[in-house]
Amino acid sequence: MKRLLGCGLHTLALGLLLAAPASLAETTAVVETGRVERVAMGARLPLNGRVFSRNDVAVTAAVAGELDWVAEPGTRFAAGETIARLDQTPLRLRREELQGLLEREAVNEAYQSKVVERYAALSETQNLSVFLLDEALSRRDIARKDMAILEARIRQVDDEIARSELRARFDGVLVERRKLGGEYVVPGEVIGRVVDLERIEVRVDVPIKFQQRVAVGDSLDILAGEELRPGVVRTRIAAGDPVSQTFELRIDLAGGASDSVMPGQLVKVEIPLEDSNMTLAVPRDAVVIRREGSYIYRVNEQGLAERVSVELGAGEASLVAVSGELEEGDRIVVRGADRLQSGQQVMEPG
Repeated sequence: MKRLLGCGLHTLALGLLLAAPASLAETTAVVETGRVERVAMGARLPLNGRVFSRNDVAVTAAVAGELDWVAEPGTRFAAGETIARLDQTPLRLRREELQGLLEREAVNEAYQSKVVERYAALSETQNLSVFLLDEALSRRDIARKDMAILEARIRQVDDEIARSELRARFDGVLVERRKLGGEYVVPGEVIGRVVDLERIEVRVDVPIKFQQRVAVGDSLDILAGEELRPGVVRTRIAAGDPVSQTFELRIDLAGGASDSVMPGQLVKVEIPLEDSNMTLAVPRDAVVIRREGSYIYRVNEQGLAERVSVELGAGEASLVAVSGELEEGDRIVVRGADRLQSGQQVMEPG
């Protein structure tokens, strides 16, 4: 009996020793921390905007004919490069026909010119009536006019041959293809769509009551995904929608925006509602919002988490203004605050 009791006490003591490190590990929370900042911030109105290309055009057939080939969607083009080509055989055959008619009319014009020269010589000696000379002059002039008409028709065919190759008017990418090689098209029929990825803009509808807060030339913050980009108001459409009570802003994005922003993408545009003031701000992820209020955890010199109640203010990108018992430079918990307890030991990973 004593042996069994001794074994039981020994097992219990060993279990307590093994459990102690685990319990100690549970009291230390692994978190990511940041600092309280003092930044210029004011109330802003976040609005949904959309990215558009300033050059977004439909590629249409200029002449009738059968398509020889059309580039693959996604192909990038420099200005002047061929996007699609029509079969030029019928046009070139028509040009050969007109060229033959022109050469025949040139022979006729040369003959009529010689007749006029002979009649003019005879008319000087009064051996030919004026009527015959006038008739010869008329036939020569008609031959010359016919030659001019044929030359114009040849230039028209040359223009059609040139327009049978559809070329990019600007640097861009073919984003849509509606016709394939072998299909017959007529003038005006859409073959594809080309978009300029460099000259892009953001369009956003702003409530009319805030029209005094934005003007042409203003700089606005645009949040595209996780990246904050500057934009400049290029155009303010001075006409409101009577249904939505909004007006449109068009905002230019800085060059190189196509690396991370593309036409059709949804973005956030922040419209300033008041002048910016210096205030304390923390990362949005640091704020814990509960029914009883909002708070953050400050890390003291001993590495313990201290719960601090805060009042939230204006937000800007990843920061939000706060007021409470905080000071600039205070170390706060940014990630992992939702599972913390006040007074708990914290440490950062690594």
